[in-house]
Amino acid sequence: MSEILILKLVHVLSAIVAVGANVTYAFWLRLAGHDRERLLFAIEGIRWIDRRVANPAYGVLLVSGVLMVLAGAYSFETGWIAASLALFVLVAVAGIALFAPAIRRQLAEAERDPTSPAYAAAAARTTRLGLATTAAVLVIVVLMVTKPF
Repeated sequence: MSEILILKLVHVLSAIVAVGANVTYAFWLRLAGHDRERLLFAIEGIRWIDRRVANPAYGVLLVSGVLMVLAGAYSFETGWIAASLALFVLVAVAGIALFAPAIRRQLAEAERDPTSPAYAAAAARTTRLGLATTAAVLVIVVLMVTKPF
């Protein structure tokens, strides 16, 4: 098996793990409802999966993609690669600067009162950010698969 094929396999598997983990978050929160203990468990679970599964998989995804380019399979100047990398950086910055604080705020409000308007506002912000980052990641997946330009 060639080096490029191994890197591509690692790249695709990392994408499945990272994106798959992220997609589950909405379901965790939906299943928890407004029950305080279930909600706290779900949010802590999301944070745990994010730190120990999704984010490391995104790191492997980035490294394997860069290694494929450096191995000569592609070029950083290729449009879909440049666009994907730009979106990747945008998603990473949004995750660190926006999503992480939002989920911490949601957790704090859930600890206080998951039926309060403050919790509802925090949950709505987390949901909006989650949808936006997931949409951007799905655009990256489309670019990677279709290689449109």
